[in-house]
Amino acid sequence: MTASLDGLRLLDLSTVVAGPFATELLGHLGMDVIRIQPPPAEPPWPEKPPGAPVTEAEGFTWSLARNKRSICLDLKSAAGRAVFLDLVRQSDIVYENFRPGVMQRLRLDHATLAAVNPRIVSVAISGFGSSGPWAEVGAYDVAVQALGGSMSITGTGEPGSIPCRWGVPVGDIAGSLYAAIGLMAALEERAVTGRGQAVEVALLDAQLALNTYRVPQAFGAGATFDTPSPRRGGAGAVPYGPFRCGDGAWLVIAVASNFWPAFRAVMALPEDPRFATLALRQANQAALDAQLEHLFLARSAAAWEEALVARGVPAGRVNDIADAFAQPQAEARGMRVALDAPGGRQVFVAGDPIRFAGEAPLPQRAPVPKGADTDAVLGALPGYDAARIAALREAGAVA
Repeated sequence: MTASLDGLRLLDLSTVVAGPFATELLGHLGMDVIRIQPPPAEPPWPEKPPGAPVTEAEGFTWSLARNKRSICLDLKSAAGRAVFLDLVRQSDIVYENFRPGVMQRLRLDHATLAAVNPRIVSVAISGFGSSGPWAEVGAYDVAVQALGGSMSITGTGEPGSIPCRWGVPVGDIAGSLYAAIGLMAALEERAVTGRGQAVEVALLDAQLALNTYRVPQAFGAGATFDTPSPRRGGAGAVPYGPFRCGDGAWLVIAVASNFWPAFRAVMALPEDPRFATLALRQANQAALDAQLEHLFLARSAAAWEEALVARGVPAGRVNDIADAFAQPQAEARGMRVALDAPGGRQVFVAGDPIRFAGEAPLPQRAPVPKGADTDAVLGALPGYDAARIAALREAGAVA
């Protein structure tokens, strides 16, 4: 098993999703990720029996705080700031998602960090970056998705339908992943120059970048985009999209021209000159969709999926989250991971999609209560003795 990032240490000041999503992944790949949160510390989590439901708050913790250690440190106090700088001397990355200016007010900006460790890489994620008229404005994921353009082309496709955000905070997640890429690039440059640098990612910039091929289409051809039809695919593929099946479940198909003969055979569609070419299928889509709506009602979504996939036709049921992870393909890839919680309870989390050839995935580590590793980290890294840690705790600098 490859702990690719073993030997690297990251001090994680980030919160919610925009930062922790990436640091959880980096921790799984071997980086020593130390969450730094303000006091007070949490008591040990209570034991819950097997099968106890996972609360919404627990979902965030078990998904985003795993594969990390945790200490409580008051960065607003002089003593806490001194402890943090001692940790910076022993670390490679400082990673935060405060609003621009917060690290300067804490006197922990990149210049200050580099003065104690010239090799440090600092990573800052914010809604709009440190420049521009909105630099000081806070951001939520839904606002970033709206401002970034993607909500204008996400929805039901029906006239007058309400703009729709993704079901997960893709604006936060994209920014977090770009930050991970940026910090790895900075570490590669440090290997050459011997010096760290500051990396900045704005969530809006990341969301704009996700528009990819829509950007030259919009500017180069003056194209505008309505909310796309749920039954018209890339390059105008028809038939395409969701169809309700006999068991009431939905099946999605994506029948490009090269899949049309196999699809027609599975569906037992008679030859019809109206559907002989892609252009004709596009022109007669309403008639084709009407036939397919009737045919799909003859069998369950699972039965149609099995038959179509067996012939190489792209198709898949519209799963809910639990079904998505329970399907055989996801199980075979190890994408549902069970973590042990106090009391014999198990909490299921998403696995790591990164694989290394010929090696089993690294084990996932359960999250720990806030502040659980304070004594261990301060004793091992700056080398504080028990008396000094106790004095810091008495002063409220650590917990």
